[in-house]
Amino acid sequence: MSKTKQINSLAFNQAKTVFLVSVILGLCFSCYQAIVDLRIEQKRIEESYQFKLMQSYTNASLAAYHLNSILAGQVSTSLMSDPAIYKVEIIDDFGDTLIIKERPVPEIGAFIKLISDYFTPENPTFSTELHQPESNVVVGRLNFSVDGNHLATGFINKTTQVLLFDLLRNVLLTCILLIFFYHKLSKPIILLNRWVRSLQSKNHITPPPIPEKEDEISELAFNFHQLWKEREKAEVKLNQLAYYDTLTGLANRSLLLNKLSQAIEEAANTHSTGVLFYIDIDRFKTINDSLGHDIGDHLIRAIALRIESWAENGYIAARIGGDEFAVLNANVNTNEVKSSAQQLLSLLSNPYSIDGHQLYCTVSLGISAFPENINSNIDVLRQADTALYRAKVGGRNKYVFYRPEMQAQIESFLTVEKGLHEALSDNQLELYYQPQVDIHHNIIGVEALIRWNHPDKGQLPPGVFMPIAEETGQILSIGNWIIEQACFQYAQWRNLGLLPVHFRRLAINISPLQFAQASFVDFINDTLKKAGISGEHIELEITEGLLLENVETSIDKMVLLKQSGISISIDDFGTGYSSLRYLKHLSVDMLKIDRSFVTQLHLDESDQAIVDTIVMMARRLKLEVIAEGVESLSELNALKALGCEQFQGYLFDKPLPPHEVTLKFQSNPYLSIDSTNTIRLGQSR
Repeated sequence: MSKTKQINSLAFNQAKTVFLVSVILGLCFSCYQAIVDLRIEQKRIEESYQFKLMQSYTNASLAAYHLNSILAGQVSTSLMSDPAIYKVEIIDDFGDTLIIKERPVPEIGAFIKLISDYFTPENPTFSTELHQPESNVVVGRLNFSVDGNHLATGFINKTTQVLLFDLLRNVLLTCILLIFFYHKLSKPIILLNRWVRSLQSKNHITPPPIPEKEDEISELAFNFHQLWKEREKAEVKLNQLAYYDTLTGLANRSLLLNKLSQAIEEAANTHSTGVLFYIDIDRFKTINDSLGHDIGDHLIRAIALRIESWAENGYIAARIGGDEFAVLNANVNTNEVKSSAQQLLSLLSNPYSIDGHQLYCTVSLGISAFPENINSNIDVLRQADTALYRAKVGGRNKYVFYRPEMQAQIESFLTVEKGLHEALSDNQLELYYQPQVDIHHNIIGVEALIRWNHPDKGQLPPGVFMPIAEETGQILSIGNWIIEQACFQYAQWRNLGLLPVHFRRLAINISPLQFAQASFVDFINDTLKKAGISGEHIELEITEGLLLENVETSIDKMVLLKQSGISISIDDFGTGYSSLRYLKHLSVDMLKIDRSFVTQLHLDESDQAIVDTIVMMARRLKLEVIAEGVESLSELNALKALGCEQFQGYLFDKPLPPHEVTLKFQSNPYLSIDSTNTIRLGQSR
């Protein structure tokens, strides 16, 4: 500690204060005592010299009566032995001086003169008449003068000694108190202060160097110790909140970006390659909305555990937000990235058992490598996000590496997303209907298919914008609009008596997100009521992947829909997860064979075997089967040969606007299509 700090320290200031206060108080009390003594001394002097006067009275009277100069000399000598008496005089009754003795009075200072004036009167002479022995006859007078200066000097000397003694006593007492206070107060505070300063440089807090006693210092040290421990806990908690996800315990976006910046710099310095995996759970919103947020949170934690267990040393697993995760590797072998990505996809696609629910969940991966002229962590994250979007648009459950040309696709995505907000309000959406026929080519139904009459790009098919609508959640408002428009169109055809005799269904595609809404069944029933129709000829097409996301909830909703007379069809059957063990529990009416099995069916024995299996299984389960994507007579004949009796595709017609469909209802040109005459009324897609 420097000299300046020592002077300004609490211990020094305490010592200085105690010392000054003690000395000042001691001086004050001593001065007060000196004043009291001064008054007492004044009275004592008066009484003392009156006594001396009376003591010398007898001898002085004899000396005056007998005119005995020797006796008078003895009296004067006795009085002059007092150093304060500077003059003695005995006078007889005739006025003659019998004897006189005196000595010079020394010069004095003003202070002593002041005290002297207080002690003695202005004429400091004591006098008494002398009488004849045993009579009242005056025979002379005895006078002596007192030197007040000498008395004052003596008093000052005595008082000074007392003051010095008091001062010494106060100093000694102060030193004792200072030593006591230093060990009992100052030293513990100094130790406590040093301990507090040392806490900043220690990883773990140590107990305070203060003995445990029931006093204020010990209590202060204990309280500070507790506060510091709570502060450390709060710092740990704040650090956890600032850099780690509260739900999964993984690193959060902030920590990931920090680590990503370090990884980019390290990769640039060491000429190595790092990768960032951007992970998104496919159709997580469907699970979250249908089963509730608690199940969704449990699923998030389960996926996080798998990611964390998969991540090796050097990997950093993070949850970016919602259902999005990231895995960072600052130094990776580029030849192993694909295998690692595929391994992660396989691991995360295994079923999850959450609170009694068997959930099937896949993820999509976007991969961005660095540095490759990248200096910003945000750029790497944005590129991985762009690649992730391409993976989801490309069918999900896959990984995609970022390529520079993807940025233009993202901009196109944003343009479409923005345009969809205006499409509904500006009446840019329109429903088309594609006919469905039976084995005799009678029109038995239509499928409602949406088109977007874009003000700049013309008419857009659903494949261009519906995946984006589903990704952004706009599918909910668009899907509800489709259901309402289709039901009101069906009601119009029915009320006008335009439906064909063999008409069975109006098929409407339902998105997984739409089906997952808790109010979905109520919305369907309300729409039927508004349109004034029953659900007898309404068929909802759902994907088998949707059913597997939450079998229990799907079964409950399908039962409620069946109570309203609505039929259920599984669209694109055979392209998703195997759902055979669930078919017997689901209220399904129809299986729709995907176009991927129909295209060139007559030339592919594997597709023929699959279609044959689907048809045979449907018959055993008493389900109807319809094939979509029929575009040639050869495909039609192959389907008929395999036992399929319902068809839909461009061989019969493309999706048509309502007024054209009405004309087809009335004329039914599909009856003329047979095995000897190939008629293509539709245009190729």
